[in-house]
Amino acid sequence: MDFLNHGSFGAVPRVVFDEQTEWRRRIEAAPVEVISRRRLGLIDAAKRPVGAWLGMRPADFGLVTNATEGVNAVLHSLRFAAGDELLTTTHVYNAVRQAMQFTATRCGADYREVDVPLPVRSSEEIVERVIGGLSDRTRLLVIDHVTSPTALVFPVDRIIRECASRDVDVLIDGAHAPGMLPLDVEKLGAAYYAGNLHKWCFAPRGTGFLWVRPDRQPDVHPAVISHHYGEGFGREFTWQGTRDLSAWGALPRAVEFTRALGADRVRGHNRDMAVWAHQWLCERLNVREPISPLDGSLLGSMAAVPLPDHVAALEDRKLEAVQQLLYTDYRLEVPLMRFGRHLLLRVSCQLYNTPDQYKRAGHIAATL
Repeated sequence: MDFLNHGSFGAVPRVVFDEQTEWRRRIEAAPVEVISRRRLGLIDAAKRPVGAWLGMRPADFGLVTNATEGVNAVLHSLRFAAGDELLTTTHVYNAVRQAMQFTATRCGADYREVDVPLPVRSSEEIVERVIGGLSDRTRLLVIDHVTSPTALVFPVDRIIRECASRDVDVLIDGAHAPGMLPLDVEKLGAAYYAGNLHKWCFAPRGTGFLWVRPDRQPDVHPAVISHHYGEGFGREFTWQGTRDLSAWGALPRAVEFTRALGADRVRGHNRDMAVWAHQWLCERLNVREPISPLDGSLLGSMAAVPLPDHVAALEDRKLEAVQQLLYTDYRLEVPLMRFGRHLLLRVSCQLYNTPDQYKRAGHIAATL
């Protein structure tokens, strides 16, 4: 099996898997003791190394199961009125698109996407498109740090600064950024940042965080309102009902594992591999117009390459059959992503991948 889709759900190292298993054993041995009486200590211990690594004070973020839950917590908490505008880009993750549309419809607000067309040639082009798309009605901009369908690193620091000068709050969907990019959440200065730890941080699935700037914390509550409502941002995010805390309990071990490998070395290795894979696949598939510069200036640990038009023209049902064929017949796990008229082959790069796997993926894709 050639697994080139680390970006979807990550991969859990054996030592982290074993740590989570041990936490499950402890919880099952004394569920009331751990979940009820020791929960706060467990969560505090989980948050400290994560916050130190990613530039967040423990008081300023809560643990959630994934970035989508964090985004929903913000959207459900804020109050919008008729005429207000919720803005994002055409590169938005579909689950976030749905959450934004639901919120806008419920409040009578407007939902709009700024078109950032492919190919994207520079970070300056992204900034110009996004900031040029703001209106005097824009209340909230939701922007990806790393886009899911197109695998592009957006210049969120510059976008946040430009929005601040226009009194527009920014919610960053950082699903892919932690572990892929150097990250100091507080320094970025957004109003809200939701991230995943189970994609690129070697953490168990079901581990994410929502960071909220202190001046915005009084208005933000978990997506599930429970016993601690009204007791403050940090307290509310320690309990949203009974859940498996073992994944959060294993977070310190995941951070320890990453630091032992060398977080900077891992990021550098993965980015170099992504830049190379992007160039090689574009050449193998005769791509005349890559969706981003071949120098890798907009890449992190993933790259997306357009497939030929005859493949992109397949209806969804046939495309699903092709995706299944790649897995069952070719033993290749790599996602096919629709974006407008394009169909993209998105490859992820992690330490366990080798150049031959991307070459094989390119040869297979050329036969579709």
